[in-house]
Amino acid sequence: MNSVGTDIDFVDVPHFEEILEYLPIASNDKEDVMTYIQNIKNLVNINYRYEQYQFAYFGVHLLYMTYIYCSAWKISSMCVKRYKDAIIFARPYNGKEVEFRDSESLFKFSLLSEKDIGKIFHITGLDVGQIRQIAGFVGDRDDMAHASGKISIPNAEEFETKAKTVLTSMSNIHNSMKGLVRKWFGETLIKFSQDSDGNFDIYENVISDYSLSIKEIAECDEMSVKGILVEHPSLESELKSYKKDLRDFIESYFDTELL
Repeated sequence: MNSVGTDIDFVDVPHFEEILEYLPIASNDKEDVMTYIQNIKNLVNINYRYEQYQFAYFGVHLLYMTYIYCSAWKISSMCVKRYKDAIIFARPYNGKEVEFRDSESLFKFSLLSEKDIGKIFHITGLDVGQIRQIAGFVGDRDDMAHASGKISIPNAEEFETKAKTVLTSMSNIHNSMKGLVRKWFGETLIKFSQDSDGNFDIYENVISDYSLSIKEIAECDEMSVKGILVEHPSLESELKSYKKDLRDFIESYFDTELL
């Protein structure tokens, strides 16, 4: 495999670019989230190119679980009180004592039973059936991972079906979190407008600090500050400036992506 961080883009993997839109584009997490995502991207591309569809799907599943951990961490940061009440159920799968109430890294959620982590999404109002589907993905992966002499995803058509199901689940989770993300973004803008010493940077303090995906950035961009200005009219200049910074970043990001 190529060196860490190298982007391998051999083929057009079905639904893969859409799946990546739900994953962080930058992260200040203490773990190297972006290198991990890049390495898994390479894994998927290489295996799909050589028609090893089941192993390519394993990579898709790893990215899906990374998305689940990212989303759980964001809930813990954006909805602190409800999260701390909900996480009481949490029991690490290895029996060790682990504190989930103040998680310093999104990958700490990997210590939770993968089949239980979906319970966190009750906070966002995710449908019960969709919460169960998260555990279902884990069960399917476990079945494939055992040496049975059988290949469950033998062709491109089956891979595409599985990848589309993963994409649909990510879309459902994202939609359930829209209100939470917009509310958090508004509160963040107010906080920095009131307290910033002029060193606020939309990329570092919002996008990287909270490991935002391009989908979540778009939600922030679509959020109007008009409602905030009703209660905080004195912050108009700062709020509009921060929103412009976000819009400028988005335009620059897509210009770069198209190069």
